[in-house]
Amino acid sequence: MGWKSFCRDSVTLRILNLDDLPPIEFREAPIVDAALVVGRIGRHESQLFASEQGDDFDGFSPQRKAEYASGRRSAHEAIKLLSGMPAAVKRKGRRPEWPVGYCGSISHSHEIALAMVASRSVCLGVGLDVVKKNAVSEKVGARIMSTAERRFSSVYTESDWRAIVFSAKESVYKAVHPEIGEFLEFRDVEITLDGSDQIFTATTVEERPSSSAVHSGIGFITDFEDHWLTLFLV
Repeated sequence: MGWKSFCRDSVTLRILNLDDLPPIEFREAPIVDAALVVGRIGRHESQLFASEQGDDFDGFSPQRKAEYASGRRSAHEAIKLLSGMPAAVKRKGRRPEWPVGYCGSISHSHEIALAMVASRSVCLGVGLDVVKKNAVSEKVGARIMSTAERRFSSVYTESDWRAIVFSAKESVYKAVHPEIGEFLEFRDVEITLDGSDQIFTATTVEERPSSSAVHSGIGFITDFEDHWLTLFLV
């Protein structure tokens, strides 16, 4: 499959807040035929489709059930915003399987769950990740960041930048892996701000099957409810 650059000439991203949360705001918002939905973690198991539960669902811990169901709840609403009807998001291993014609990504912390879904007519892959501020220690940062990334300190605090880089690399992986099937380690990808403190690009450190896909994408950063949120669109 050929990769194309992210299209900026489509419909503006639609954002829906399901609960009593502040609005998600992007200083430089993605312009793409997509929907982003956020809600609080809660007991939303009754909203799951039967096909989403799987044989192992009963063995999940109560917290894992709440996180999983809350993520699917957000995904249902995102699909509904695009197609007019919610649809099941089944699992293939640990990876979501999106309805035909759509790609998407789900992420959660212990407090919030988000899902982003886009039409494949404008995006070949969507990555979304959320991480609690100050959650990435110096030790973890040294493990996941390149030398160039560790030198960065002019816009964000060091602790915030570590969390942003962690989240951004997760977003890149989530956007690229479903199409390419290549596993990317944190140190395989390098994140660079692209003329703005809220837009980033990514490259692979060495040439590999996913390099062109990673290079063609564009990423977005925003803070939300004491978290850093990143999106990566290919």
